[in-house]
Amino acid sequence: MIREVVMPKLGQTMEEASIEAWRVKEGDTVQKGDILLEINTDKAALEVEAFYPGVVKKLLYGKGDTVPCNAVIAFVGDPGDVVTDEMVAQALAGAKALAATEAPAAAPPAPAPAAAPVAAHTTVPNLESPVGRTFSSPRARRAATERRIPLEVLRGSGPNGRIVEADVLADAQRLSALRISPTAMELAFQRGVDVTRLKGSGIDGRIMAADVEKAPPAGGRRVPLTPMRRIVAQRMALSKSTIPHFYLTLDVDMTALVDLRRELQASTGRKLSFNDFIIRAAALAFAEVPEMNVAWADGALLLRAEVNIGLAVGLEGGLIVPVVRNCESKSLLEINQATESLIAKARNKRLTPDDYEGGCFTISNLGMFGVDSVLPIINPGEVAILGIGRIAKRPVVVDDGLAIRQMATLVLACDHRLVDGVIAARFFQRLAELLQAPSSLT
Repeated sequence: MIREVVMPKLGQTMEEASIEAWRVKEGDTVQKGDILLEINTDKAALEVEAFYPGVVKKLLYGKGDTVPCNAVIAFVGDPGDVVTDEMVAQALAGAKALAATEAPAAAPPAPAPAAAPVAAHTTVPNLESPVGRTFSSPRARRAATERRIPLEVLRGSGPNGRIVEADVLADAQRLSALRISPTAMELAFQRGVDVTRLKGSGIDGRIMAADVEKAPPAGGRRVPLTPMRRIVAQRMALSKSTIPHFYLTLDVDMTALVDLRRELQASTGRKLSFNDFIIRAAALAFAEVPEMNVAWADGALLLRAEVNIGLAVGLEGGLIVPVVRNCESKSLLEINQATESLIAKARNKRLTPDDYEGGCFTISNLGMFGVDSVLPIINPGEVAILGIGRIAKRPVVVDDGLAIRQMATLVLACDHRLVDGVIAARFFQRLAELLQAPSSLT
């Protein structure tokens, strides 16, 4: 029996997804629960499981294709089943109809609450386009492709520097006098290298592939955005253009917290992150300053009941912000268990929408890279984000004397539509107090 595999709809706002990679090929036998493919949505990179056992009969789309939610993307059936051309045509027509009906409307003036994007491990991007736009005529592009001449190394003689066919032919004439191997010529075309500037290492100065590999590309390279990086770019641009940020900075004495963390790790046998303590402190600070836990809701303030805190996690090619839910009712060890689980799920692309939506506040910690401080950008839909620098020994004044303390610089970015400086300062002050006297965090 032929069964349809459809692009899943994971979240109310999801309308389409792109195919990152197929884990199966036509003819493979799959069991229920096997991973069929990886997809990228507007918020996440996810794995799609098989709902039925059988043989993969037909894959309708390839890597990089964007498909509407609920559209058929593959067929699975019994070994003797046949997928007809009519079935394929109907599936493709259905996807086209879904795309037409689900075309996104104009964006609302205020962003809807949502977490930052999730990203998957990505393949090496295609490096075939130059930085910026190279203006050239169709005949010039055709001639360049036929003669394997990268357009980015040419200077155009047409209007406004446009590259015309004559420019390509003139360069081809110049290249005919060069001693260059066919492999080196093709590699130079693919990488955008000007071979006339190279010194050949082959016999009688012949330019070889190794010479091209060592050469810098002409004018740099344009690398296509990965789906994750594209989403991060869109959301951060949206944040800075629609959310009025203001920033507060505090130097916090983390000496007692460093000692407490060491003691708890020894007594519990668990690897506790400083982020776990900061999430716990933030949850307690939200409880004491509840007017900080708000969101924008169509021109009004939404008072949140839950404290859902996101943790920025760096992955290959970008970052993801999984959300620890109900932090107000979690102990330090429960927060530690939740963060470990979410980070593992993020790195294995197993997050669900419930794992990355609904955050009210995010923590972005770059201290492990030796960064002193960071001015972060708020995730749309959240009230604030906390940037954390490294914990390092500094001389500070304690009781009118100098002392060496473990200090960290924290920067709080807030949405000025939602909170004013006084509210944010009270929240930030309480957060710092809890970190400096951390006994109440356990």
